[in-house]
Amino acid sequence: MQESLERISRRPDTEISLLPVLFLASGEGVRKLTGRTMDAGFVEKEIDRIAWRVSASLVGAREPRRAIAAINQALFGDEGFVYDSAAGEANNYLLDRVIAQKRGNCLGLTFIYLALGERLGIPLQGAYVPTHCFARYEENGVRINIETGEKGAERDDRWYAWKFKVGEGRPYLQALGKREMIGVYLKSLGAALSRRGMEEDALRVYRRAALFSPGLPDVYYNAGVSYQKLGKNDDAVAQYRKALALDPDLEIARGNLGATLCSWGKVEEGIQEFLKAIEINPENIKARAGLAKAYFSQGAYRESIAHFDRAMAQGCNFDPSMLEVLARYRAAGDLSSRHGSGPPGPSPGRVFE
Repeated sequence: MQESLERISRRPDTEISLLPVLFLASGEGVRKLTGRTMDAGFVEKEIDRIAWRVSASLVGAREPRRAIAAINQALFGDEGFVYDSAAGEANNYLLDRVIAQKRGNCLGLTFIYLALGERLGIPLQGAYVPTHCFARYEENGVRINIETGEKGAERDDRWYAWKFKVGEGRPYLQALGKREMIGVYLKSLGAALSRRGMEEDALRVYRRAALFSPGLPDVYYNAGVSYQKLGKNDDAVAQYRKALALDPDLEIARGNLGATLCSWGKVEEGIQEFLKAIEINPENIKARAGLAKAYFSQGAYRESIAHFDRAMAQGCNFDPSMLEVLARYRAAGDLSSRHGSGPPGPSPGRVFE
C-alpha cells in the first residue's frame, strides 16, 4: 500500500479522485482507531444522492454563489447537517459517521463539501488555518470562502486571519488541492491515534500525511509530539524544526522544542527556544513555565523567579520543592546575582518530567 500511496501522492490533482484516495490512505489508521473500516460504499452512495439533489436545483446553471447556495440548502437545509465543534471526536470527521449522524466538525463537513464539488464539476478546494479548515470556490479571479461551521456562510480571508491569529507570511489561507487536503485529514487522524496512546500508529499516518501535504507545519509538529512521548528526543527535535522551518511563528512547536531540548540536557538551547516562543506570544504559559524550570535547573534563581511569578499569575502550578527553594532565595534577599545562596536545583531530567 505504501508504494501505491507514494505513487498517488505525486499525481496532479486532475488525476486524483478524492474519496477513493482518502479511503485508501486512511484505511489502516481508521481500523486502528475504531476497530472497523470506513464504509466507503455508503459514503459514495450518499454523496451521489446529495449531488443529484443539488444538480436538480441548479438545472445546469453554474454561477458560483448560486451553486454554493444550492449545496448549502441541500446539506444544511434539506439533509439537516449540523456543525459540531468537537474536533477530537473521530465520529465528527470519519465520513461514514458524519453522513449517518448528520453531524460533523469543520473537517468532516468540508470533505463532504469537496466531494460534492468533485461530483458536480464545481471548482471547490479546501483551505487551512491552525486547528480549522473550510471550503473555497476559486476560479477566474473569484474567491468565495465557505465556512462549513456556519452553514456555508461566506467569510473573507481577513476574518480567518483575525479569528485564528494568522499573521502575514504564515503558510495558511492558501487554496489546497485534493492531495493537500488528504494530508490535512491524515494529520487529524494521526492526532486521534496519538490521543489514544498509539504513537507508532500515529507516526505511520503522519508519514502518509507528509506525502500528500509536505508543506503543512502541523504534520511535523504532531509527529514531534509523538516522538517526544516515545522518548525519542532526537527525532522529536528534527520534526519540530521541520515545522518551524515552514512556520517560524508556530509558538507551540517552539515551546515543545524547548521542552524536548531541556529534557535532553541541552538546556541553553531549550531556553533560547522558550524565549522565542514568548516573544511571539507573551501569554504562552507553557513556555513561560518552561523558562522558569530551565533557569531553575541551572541554579539561575533570579531569572527563574521572573518567569515563575508570571506563570503562577496565569494559574501554573510548580513542584513544591521548587517553590521551597525559590522562597528561601527570596527570603535571603539576594536577587542581584545569577546564582542564589540556596541549594542547587534538581537535575534537568527531573525538572522536565
